[in-house]
Amino acid sequence: MRTISLLKEYLQGLNFAKSLYIFLFLIFPNIVYAQFKIGDSEYAGILWGENDFLDPEFYQDGSLARSEQDFIVAAGRHWKGAPPPSKASFEYEGKQITNSGIFNDEAVALLQTADPKKREKAISMLEAGMRFDPSFFAFRYNLGRAYHIEKKYQKAIFQYEYAIAEVPKYYRTYMHLGVLYELLNEQIQAVIYYKKAVELNQFQTEALVLLAEHYIRTDLKNRAQIYIKKALTIDQNSPDAKLGLARLEIMGGRDYYAYKIFRNTDLYDDQGKKRPYNKKFHFYFAETASKIGDYVTAAKEYDELLKFPNDPFFTEFSLKIIERRRDLAKRFAEIKAADEEAEKEGQ
Repeated sequence: MRTISLLKEYLQGLNFAKSLYIFLFLIFPNIVYAQFKIGDSEYAGILWGENDFLDPEFYQDGSLARSEQDFIVAAGRHWKGAPPPSKASFEYEGKQITNSGIFNDEAVALLQTADPKKREKAISMLEAGMRFDPSFFAFRYNLGRAYHIEKKYQKAIFQYEYAIAEVPKYYRTYMHLGVLYELLNEQIQAVIYYKKAVELNQFQTEALVLLAEHYIRTDLKNRAQIYIKKALTIDQNSPDAKLGLARLEIMGGRDYYAYKIFRNTDLYDDQGKKRPYNKKFHFYFAETASKIGDYVTAAKEYDELLKFPNDPFFTEFSLKIIERRRDLAKRFAEIKAADEEAEKEGQ
């Protein structure tokens, strides 16, 4: 492998140490670093699977991490400093690229702006990088994410399948494949990938709730309940598990109960760190808030959702429609406030 020196067995199961260090925070301030505690040890939730253990002797010169927008970024040893130089180089737009990790991070920075022209440039960069080093997991995964955003679903699947060949035990790759196959209406294949994601990381709830949502969409409520209950046994405070519960209430026409579930869900843990969660949470919270007349909350939740324009949600739902619903909610909130004020004055 010509890029970052990463022990493949480590990537297949192990994850990230206690913090992600200054370099990544400066470039990607919203980096994900949620921890899991097992016994007396803590593990971060990026490329970690069951029955694997951290040992510093396995750390080599390069590290990978996941940003909040779900792109893979590179750093040096122990997630500190710049990624190590590649063992070879390639040319891109007349420049000699000697560090694939830095090149990848520059492409990710463009992708995270959600600007279509910058995304096009980022895709060109990742394609060039992938041709140079087709076994570099970050290039494959990020290119799959970019194609998904562009609604080039088959091309995204192709990249994720290759990413699995490089890092077979990273559960999020399987989650993305499940979503893509659902978009292509290949339901059996989608379920296979969701279940594989659950199998590979039984300490996360997101894949379980994606599986439950699949059964909600196919009107198999009892089967959806099984996976939502399982998610709650893993983490009763998980926003994903609460989303699943709320979806069941919505499915039953009990919008107010769904609204209460959303209102009582804390997106931050006891240390004040934001939990990783499916951004659909904001959409369904906004929808139920609108239905019961809480337009202020609806507008706020639509705004929160719009902070994640690269989320897979927006391959199913138009960004413009969410903006329009946000604006309508704000307008209804103003009208409702004016009516209430007029009512008070008339008393």
